[in-house]
Amino acid sequence: MKLLKQDIETFRIQGYLNLGTVFDAKELATISREYDRLVRSEVQVLGNEEEGFFPYRAMLNFRSPELQKFILHPRLVAVAEQILGEEVRFWWDQGINKPPGAGSPIAWHQDNGYQRGRTQEFLTCWLALDHSEQANGGLEVIPGTHTAGQQEHRWEGVHAVIPAEGLDTGAAVPLDVGEGELLIFSSLLVHQTLGNQTHDRQRRSWVIQYCRGDQHNEVTGEVYDNRPWVVRGGKTLAELHSERPFHLARDHA
Repeated sequence: MKLLKQDIETFRIQGYLNLGTVFDAKELATISREYDRLVRSEVQVLGNEEEGFFPYRAMLNFRSPELQKFILHPRLVAVAEQILGEEVRFWWDQGINKPPGAGSPIAWHQDNGYQRGRTQEFLTCWLALDHSEQANGGLEVIPGTHTAGQQEHRWEGVHAVIPAEGLDTGAAVPLDVGEGELLIFSSLLVHQTLGNQTHDRQRRSWVIQYCRGDQHNEVTGEVYDNRPWVVRGGKTLAELHSERPFHLARDHA
């Protein structure tokens, strides 16, 4: 998938870009089937009882050979390469499903805020498996905030949150994403997702993230060579491979 020069410029300026439909109907059906098998409330949830829990699952590609293939999908990898360069690693993936009535939000944050220590900007690919808008728990972003670098976060339960007193949300905009569309955004873009206030519409998303080949922790000096290579020297690998294994419990970012 070739991005236009103006698309890349828009991404650099505002911090996000809707790429439209990247996968065909058959591919989306496969993703949805495996997603629904794995992302279930019986396994893991986020949110709270008062506002409504919602299913969550980390590293779906670990649990499904079918989904792992999509990490190396040519159209997805081509986008990552154009944004990150000729040395690209896979960083993380997760499924979040906000079913009807799951009113718990995920408050304002940057994806970098979840990392222990401090690391460089990476790329988030947000695939909408259902139409996503404010009413059913969609995204809100503050355009351009990625250019200011990483902000301070504090932990509220399992969520890293930017304190409200240090955040100007006056320029926030909602991002409606159509079913099957792919949104890309900087890991430093300040964003949140709302609760699902509908009675009959779920909001499933699969998040896939990529980082540069030299991604490292600026505090500890750790090189993230437990993240598998996707592109080396401008060539996409046939299968995921890393210098050392990634352990979900130990290496959770």
